[in-house]
Amino acid sequence: MSGEKISENRIKYSKVVVGVFIFNDKCELFLMKSPKWQNQYVCPGGAIELNETIKDAVEREVKEETNMDIEDIELLAAVDGLGLEKVYSKPENHLIFLDHRAKVKKADKIKLNSEGTEYKWLEPQEWLKRKDIEKYTKKVIKEYLLNEENFKYKYKRALADYQNLIKQTAMEKQEFAKFSNEQMFLEILPVYDNLKLALKHAEKAQDNTDAITEGVKYVLKQFKDALKNMGVEEIETVGKKFDHHIMEAIEGKGEKVIKEVRQGYKLNGKVIAPAKVVVA
Repeated sequence: MSGEKISENRIKYSKVVVGVFIFNDKCELFLMKSPKWQNQYVCPGGAIELNETIKDAVEREVKEETNMDIEDIELLAAVDGLGLEKVYSKPENHLIFLDHRAKVKKADKIKLNSEGTEYKWLEPQEWLKRKDIEKYTKKVIKEYLLNEENFKYKYKRALADYQNLIKQTAMEKQEFAKFSNEQMFLEILPVYDNLKLALKHAEKAQDNTDAITEGVKYVLKQFKDALKNMGVEEIETVGKKFDHHIMEAIEGKGEKVIKEVRQGYKLNGKVIAPAKVVVA
């Protein structure tokens, strides 16, 4: 059999290549427009060189085509690419795509080589809406990145949304803290003003202690009303049965309160200062 005859009957094999679907911290997917694929958007990738591991090929192709360094590399899918004559510029008509998912380490140093003319970062759902995306790339996004069984993208998207929610909530808390005491001050400021006014009257009244006493009583009542409006309640003690939940006995033994040494308070039903009492 002649050499020409052997060449004509030589079996042709499919070619194995890697593809890399790269995500950033916003869960956006990187695709680039490639002249080899009729200027449609595709993921970076290429052939596995002789004596090269699949992982090394993934990292090398991404570095050569985009200048990006990647991490968290994992196999996503093995996809048949058949009938490529009309969409691929090279003579192969059957490629086996070993597609991977990865995360970019830094997305600020991207530099395309001749394999790509421009690139975009979009969420996978947004890529599916475009008409300028290569069909096998679209197939992987639709069937592997976004299917119900592959939940990792959804998890990362939810995690990103949760982190944004935490940041927003923290900002709102800071804003709330600035003005949360506004109502309290509006309640107390009139009391403060009247206390100053009572002091002026006391200076003028000189020996008129009744006028001073009445002024102080009025201010005290006003202060009590203001505290009540803010949810502050005085704990009643004298003549009551001793209750260790709201009182603290500093002297005596027994179950009845005979004297109050210091007033106790509740805020919206919660004890914030137990009353100090004498029991007998």
